[in-house]
Amino acid sequence: MTHPFLKALYEKPLLADGGIGTLLYARGASTEASFEQLNLTKEELVQQVHIDYLNAGAQVITTNSFGGNRLRLASFGLEDQVWQLNVAAAKLARTAREIVGKPAFIAGAVGPVGKLLTPLGELTEQALQNIFCEQMEALLAGGVDLFTIETMSSLEEAAIAVRAAHKVAKLPIIVQFSFAAEGHTLFGVTPEDTIKLINDLGKDRPDVLGINCGTGPGPVFDSLLRMVAKVHGQGINSDTLAFSCLPNAGQPSLTAGRYQFMSSPDYCASYVEPYIHAGARLVGGCCGTTPAHIKAMRVALDHYLEAITSSKTAQETEQKTHSEVVIQRHGKTDAHPIVGKTTLPTLAKHLKEIKAKKIAGEFFVSVEVDPPKGAVTDKILNAARTLAQAGADAINVGDSPMARVRMSSLATCQLISQIVGIDTIIHFTTRDRNLMGIQADLLGCQALGIKNILALTGDPPALGNYVHATAVYDVDSVGLIKIITKLNQGMDITGNSIGVATDLSIGCALNPTYENRQQEIQRFTQKIEAGAHFAMTQPVYQASDLTDFLTEFGECPIPILVGIMPLHSFKHAEYLHNEVPGISIPQHIRTAMEKSADQGASVGLTLAQDLLKEIAPLCQGAYIVPSFGRYDDVCSLVSQLKQKV
Repeated sequence: MTHPFLKALYEKPLLADGGIGTLLYARGASTEASFEQLNLTKEELVQQVHIDYLNAGAQVITTNSFGGNRLRLASFGLEDQVWQLNVAAAKLARTAREIVGKPAFIAGAVGPVGKLLTPLGELTEQALQNIFCEQMEALLAGGVDLFTIETMSSLEEAAIAVRAAHKVAKLPIIVQFSFAAEGHTLFGVTPEDTIKLINDLGKDRPDVLGINCGTGPGPVFDSLLRMVAKVHGQGINSDTLAFSCLPNAGQPSLTAGRYQFMSSPDYCASYVEPYIHAGARLVGGCCGTTPAHIKAMRVALDHYLEAITSSKTAQETEQKTHSEVVIQRHGKTDAHPIVGKTTLPTLAKHLKEIKAKKIAGEFFVSVEVDPPKGAVTDKILNAARTLAQAGADAINVGDSPMARVRMSSLATCQLISQIVGIDTIIHFTTRDRNLMGIQADLLGCQALGIKNILALTGDPPALGNYVHATAVYDVDSVGLIKIITKLNQGMDITGNSIGVATDLSIGCALNPTYENRQQEIQRFTQKIEAGAHFAMTQPVYQASDLTDFLTEFGECPIPILVGIMPLHSFKHAEYLHNEVPGISIPQHIRTAMEKSADQGASVGLTLAQDLLKEIAPLCQGAYIVPSFGRYDDVCSLVSQLKQKV
């Protein structure tokens, strides 16, 4: 007989819950302790999470057991409590279902064990299967309705987990992989590669194949399309294998020591229908998605179900292709803010030199490039050469942005300086260097002639493609500025003489659209007091983003380079606004991009040009961030800007 979960899933799409761990964290749980232990020590906290998701409309709730295997629990000295913790996890979810009084399926969550299989590690396949069986047997005893094997990066580990689930019980099985924005897992598995899992498992394959975690709704959507296309291309139809899609609420940002996710409930909900049209039968959320997100997705799913029920062309609606899907947002369009004619007080007398290039007296233009992912530099050097010919004053180079591994920013800057002959601004983070490494690299910058330093704290490794990497953070960006100031005075951080003082120009980051204005003002003040010489803002999309901040901050004693990132499409605008920390795009800009249809790149460039004309009198320069690394698109912008200003 068909299991009730599968029967319900094939009748109509189902809604899963959101992030369990991140919601527990938001409600006070410590990341230094085991979340699974809360099943015994904070039962009401865990149970309330399930209740809130059920009340939001979730039809599938996952147990608080993601890290409930023996190896992960051993990190907390809890390896002997596998049975108790997992049984309790299932019972708490079942109790919550009874309290709410709504039908729902309980999915026993099983995550990766965190150890490598032989020959890369010491874990054998049999030992791994035993570990999975141990946890699944406990979840089964607790009363789960199905197993969800989630956030997988390895095909081999996923296959062993599926076989273990079949060995333990005849319950439905969901397998979900976690893909980075680039479209691969930590072990290099792509959405297309998952077909190998299906083929290798044969009749033992899972009932649902999908995606969870990794990144936000936009990139996850792209991965889903690739996965579905490959599986269907192999002749496997949706009658025998369903798909799931549970993205994060965008990329998290670290605010006041806590992680906050960027994507709003409405934005996540806007992807429900596209996910279903792409082939998903189970939708929901992962890290950062809250009951509010699930509630919004419930509304969107109900709207979709009502539409296909009442429509005479329901079958055509179900078969709509991805190219026909339009992600719509509703609500009034914000009026374009009018920037007054009065300009900010002149800052000319306060300008300081960016070494080897004066901002004073001219409008400074830099263009941002990301270092290559490999060791081949032809593309980036050609881009730098083209931008220099267009009139750019400098190239600013990211330091493994978004915590994704790229070539050293110092090496990239040196190559650009030597081969192209244009000044560079190096993004220098404290994420990967201790106090010794920071000072060593800064002295190296001085010796190599890389004199312009943008002092940054850096994105946490958890955001990138090496989530288990260790961050250093001996100091933050303010501390880094203090270190550079000391070196410029001829001393290291402990006051020891370095002989000849360095001659480094110090830049700092500024986010004028940060929601906590007072906190950003305080932080910016600290950076200036620590010795910053110039500031570079996050990308802005209207002049008032800067003027409103400076009106409240007061007269700024250092030059400001305003970030400009031309938009390429409506989808690009929605992604940046909802999934990238530090970027806020006004509604009227997003509306303009939505109306641009296939002329998105042209409209985005025009909007950037108009903004630069408006903002040029209010700042001392700009740095331009090309969309998708399309440097040719910004060359004309750089040339026009230098000529007109």
